Amino acid sequence: MSLSAFSQVQAGNATQVTSSSSSSYAKTKYPVVFSHGMSGFITVGTDDFGLDYFYQILPDLARNGANVWATRVSPFNSSEIRGEQLLQQVQEITAITGASKVNLIGHSHGGPTIRYVAGVAPQLV
Repeated sequence: MSLSAFSQVQAGNATQVTSSSSSSYAKTKYPVVFSHGMSGFITVGTDDFGLDYFYQILPDLARNGANVWATRVSPFNSSEIRGEQLLQQVQEITAITGASKVNLIGHSHGGPTIRYVAGVAPQLV
């Protein structure tokens, strides 16, 4: 099943992935926020033949109780610029969800990007 088959909520450049829960094994206290690596994306291509950057991990987590978000930042910028962009999205996500903080997961260049957010706003992580 493609990411587009799940309900999505836009918050600026962040996309919430939701689904009817089939279990609660992936439920966490705080939203789970994914940050892509260099030249990253959420999906590329059509619904039927598209490429999902996170390989269906987000919809699987959502289906099993997690509050999951995929973010988009500048694909080829510095960790500081990407981090500031991610920080704005984290602030939007906490405002929308009412959560006081989030769980951050970064792939590749997403790692230094989330470390930047954790460094400048540790109260949100």
